[in-house]
Amino acid sequence: MAKTGISVVVVSWNTKDITDHCLHSLKEAVNFVKNRAEVEVLVVENDSEDGTPEMIEKKHPWVKLFKSGSDLGYAKGNNYGFARINPNNPYVLLINNDAFVQKDTLAKSLDYLEKHPECDVLGCGLRYEDGRFQPSAGFLPTPRSVWGWLWGLDKFPVIKKYFDPVHPKDPAFFAETREVGWVMGAFLFMKREVFAKTNGFDENFFMYMEEVEWCRRVHQLGYKIWYVPEFTITHVDKASAFGLPAELAKIFYKEIMGLMYYLKKHFPAEVGWATWAARGGIFFRLITFGLLGNSMRRGAYLKILKNL
Repeated sequence: MAKTGISVVVVSWNTKDITDHCLHSLKEAVNFVKNRAEVEVLVVENDSEDGTPEMIEKKHPWVKLFKSGSDLGYAKGNNYGFARINPNNPYVLLINNDAFVQKDTLAKSLDYLEKHPECDVLGCGLRYEDGRFQPSAGFLPTPRSVWGWLWGLDKFPVIKKYFDPVHPKDPAFFAETREVGWVMGAFLFMKREVFAKTNGFDENFFMYMEEVEWCRRVHQLGYKIWYVPEFTITHVDKASAFGLPAELAKIFYKEIMGLMYYLKKHFPAEVGWATWAARGGIFFRLITFGLLGNSMRRGAYLKILKNL
């Protein structure tokens, strides 16, 4: 039987040790599945200044390294990588450089897509480094669900049933395999045709929320996205922020502004009231985190208010 092909794209920026760990884990997974699939791993190196490209060349010569020459971000970086994969490979994995696979991750992902033709994009279970469960899928945002999320209405026992949560937190939601609106971009295993026909990520996003917007277009083309908790990987999450308050504040800002761009793009007739609802929710959060003494979150929400 002829082997199939898998292309793996990793975007890296100033996280040398984490990228090293990611590639070590991928090497084990590539070796584990080599009897069934030819696997190529491409790293898009976004002009790191910490020695990442030199580390890859020295420790991972088996990787196809592409130096982009600038910090392209997540959306443009993955598009850049996808344009350089082997076009004959029917499967693609987009994986964060702060995500560490198990040796059987590629094999299990391949198994699932081959045995379940109704699944076009797969997201697996995620765990933090300490083993804690990490929510990584949800319903596609709508103006109403964003309103419910930012105002906290989706947490009230009686009325939360009227809001499909953008970010479900209930472990029960993630306990079984299910079709979902979106899965986190930390791990996106898919049929190559899906990314090709959607024309990849919208490059108006630099980082954060681009996978959610992309998942909406995936659904619009009739493809299906599934969350499969039968196997898990480790995801550090926000590794490029290095835990620094100022960097985390930038992430909160990018997430909310990315969400508002998503609403403007896909719900233009409702974006007016949705923006005012968002402002109210952000103002409430600004006051709340100010009272709690969380200057990082307060500063981020203040910046959002000024730009909404």
